[in-house]
Amino acid sequence: MLFASALACAALPSAGKAEAAQKTWPERKCEFYAKAWRELLDLSGRDGITAGFIKGNEDFIAAGCSNGADACPESKADIDLANKLTMAAMNFGTASSFLPFVCRQPHKG
Repeated sequence: MLFASALACAALPSAGKAEAAQKTWPERKCEFYAKAWRELLDLSGRDGITAGFIKGNEDFIAAGCSNGADACPESKADIDLANKLTMAAMNFGTASSFLPFVCRQPHKG
């Protein structure tokens, strides 16, 4: 019984690696983007970030980065954060077309 428990515990890290290896590239890109979003938003703070930009990014992530959400950077802080997110996304190997930055209405600022 003790031996079986030890084997089960030893297999856990391998199971985690196997699960990670089974993720698709779109799933991995979304995980990278979600992590970058959280970290950069925490680093930048929310001052000047518009509610619409936050909602657009959070909706995009919640949909598995597959809904083409409208995350329109409108304020200077939004644009700065969008630029940082673009650099992060490019650094982990995504194309710029992956990003959710779309402004469907004329810019207000």
